[in-house]
Amino acid sequence: MINKLFNVMAENTDSANVAVNLSGSTPEMMFIISLGFTLLISLLMAVTYRLSHNALSYNRKFNIALVMLAFISTVLLDLVQSNPLFSLGVLGSLSICRIRMNTKDPRDLGFVFWALSIGIASATGAYFAGTMCAVVLFILLTVTGKRLKRSNSCMVVVRGENPQIESVQKVFHQIHGVSVQSKNIFEDTFELVYELHVKEKEEERLLKRLNTLEGIHGVNILAPETQAA
Repeated sequence: MINKLFNVMAENTDSANVAVNLSGSTPEMMFIISLGFTLLISLLMAVTYRLSHNALSYNRKFNIALVMLAFISTVLLDLVQSNPLFSLGVLGSLSICRIRMNTKDPRDLGFVFWALSIGIASATGAYFAGTMCAVVLFILLTVTGKRLKRSNSCMVVVRGENPQIESVQKVFHQIHGVSVQSKNIFEDTFELVYELHVKEKEEERLLKRLNTLEGIHGVNILAPETQAA
């Protein structure tokens, strides 16, 4: 019993020493640690954003802006915690500022809140909560993103001269998962609209084959689920 008691006391002493060491860290060291945590989790968020979006809905600039937002929120909240005057200034600026952005994908709004939560977790020292949230969101968005890529369809609009309409139709008939949506034939030109349920690689091959045909004025790809900004 006495040995067990001494062991428990030793463990409590070690944990207390660790707590003292952490609490005794300088504000500069804690700030560097929070920035490092923000860097790691924001990079995971950027990878998740890339994996969960296809080539049409992915926005590289928006992905970079998410990483910037995570760092800015970390610095901002650190200043708010260390200085009450800054907190009053932040509250005043937020009351007169209006943030407005157009997103192509409804999930982008969730990524914005994720970036803000990274800054909050880093500035408050809630590293475990921030890490667990990042891991869960990474798994969830990656799995659902792959399923959306498989189920997503795109519209292909082909315009060209009338003598090439049969050649274009033969190209589309050789691909599985293609259906005609509309066919417009004018005096000298035509316009064909197809709906595709194919993979990205096969889609790129289709575009290359259409571009090799003569008399094609243009090939446009539209994503029905993607809203224009």
